[in-house]
Amino acid sequence: MSRHAAIVEEFDDDTDLPLPSRSLPNTGSRGAILEEIANSDDDDRGGESDDEAPELLDPSAVGGPALQPSVRDTRVTDITPFKKWTCIYPIYIDAKRPYATGARRISRSKSVWWPLSKDIADACSRLGLGTLHEVNKMHPSDWENPGRVRVQWKKDGRPVNSNIRTKKQLLETISFQIQGIKTDNVPCEPYTYPQPVPPPNVKTTKSKTGTGKSTAGGQASKTKSNPKFPQRTGRPLPSPPEPQPALKSRVSAHSPALPAGVLIETIRAGMNATEGQGAAGGLPSGKGKRKVVRVRG
Repeated sequence: MSRHAAIVEEFDDDTDLPLPSRSLPNTGSRGAILEEIANSDDDDRGGESDDEAPELLDPSAVGGPALQPSVRDTRVTDITPFKKWTCIYPIYIDAKRPYATGARRISRSKSVWWPLSKDIADACSRLGLGTLHEVNKMHPSDWENPGRVRVQWKKDGRPVNSNIRTKKQLLETISFQIQGIKTDNVPCEPYTYPQPVPPPNVKTTKSKTGTGKSTAGGQASKTKSNPKFPQRTGRPLPSPPEPQPALKSRVSAHSPALPAGVLIETIRAGMNATEGQGAAGGLPSGKGKRKVVRVRG
């Protein structure tokens, strides 16, 4: 009797399935564990679309002191009910901006140096006003600091807060709230600090003609030696106090200028450190020699 070799396949899969975090109902042929995995995947997909949705801050969540911002928010996908709310941009209370219709709208002493939309939203929530924070909206003149806040400071034609009756009072009250928390951003006189201006390099020309043309040459030299520079009209823009805070503290976390700005500040710090080391060495360079640094891209 001949013997034939038989091949037997054994199931040796040791895959570990995740255990459910809570007791699951009996779902029949679907299986409880499979339902738990499917539900967790659906939650992950839903959370991705909510990251960019506006935040609706609840004024009733602020039950503590005025320094504590609201901790509860609601993601909003349809902003149709909030279309008639007043829009506020950080540029409206920015002390660095000139007073104009599309820029700062309150006096400089009542504004702040580095306003953020998050600070505006928290201030409105502390005032008991309806607040909708849109982090990706930006003002055309302030693209590096995005963020817009919709505020309901009037309801049925009446002010929600009895102390706020106009939009200017609303901006001033919001700015006062931010000044009370970020005291370093409060503008103080003088708003513009003097900066040394290097004298212009003007070379006087000498007349190469004879004595007969000395008068004309003298007039030409006086004209070239005393040029008239155009005078700036209007009040100069203020300069924030130095040293300025880090870039991530000056603009919104959603700013498109944040990655490039961090890179520029890093390169600038490295260049300043290199120049400082060269000046501290005090070693004279060789006569008639120069160093050429070539960077290959």
